[in-house]
Amino acid sequence: MGLLGVLLLGVGLSLDTFAVSLSLGFAGCTTHRQRMRFLIVIGIFHFLMIMAGWFLGENVSRLIADYDHWVAFGLLAIVGGKMIKEGLSAEGESVNCNDLLSLRNTLLLGVALSIDALITGFSLGMVKIRLFDGPPQGNTLLAALLIGLSAFLISAAGLKIGKRVSSRLGPKAEIFGGLILIGIGVKILIEHLS
Repeated sequence: MGLLGVLLLGVGLSLDTFAVSLSLGFAGCTTHRQRMRFLIVIGIFHFLMIMAGWFLGENVSRLIADYDHWVAFGLLAIVGGKMIKEGLSAEGESVNCNDLLSLRNTLLLGVALSIDALITGFSLGMVKIRLFDGPPQGNTLLAALLIGLSAFLISAAGLKIGKRVSSRLGPKAEIFGGLILIGIGVKILIEHLS
């Protein structure tokens, strides 16, 4: 696998993070610090999960593959449900920004969105990655860094686009964002169960 293959893999693993970032941008009330923390967590978790999958190998990856989709679905459904609840609240108040991207929720989203990277990390151990001449470990490390960077940048684009769209949709953006999160969770569940 060459550079183009790794970049395409990074984009593929980041599509769910883009959609989640888009829906978080719909809330429109998160602080710059919370958004940066979310982006850093997403990038680091993708990097770490790729490396962990590469180190742990096939047996652990198979065990995790049996229930990773349930974990991702549950975590996305919880955060999405919170957004919908706040969007439908009788008072018309917006999502509690301190809660939406709290450290706990950010870490939960980081785990939910990077579980597939763990399985991918195992796969990278089975193929030859040739990004540069040198030991295979260096190629895998660079591939993991590129995938983490892809997740960071694609998520940043999602947050920015979501924030712009939310100004046009108003309070409905929170409901729409919550539905997107739950939809991604359902998609992950269906893909893994079929």
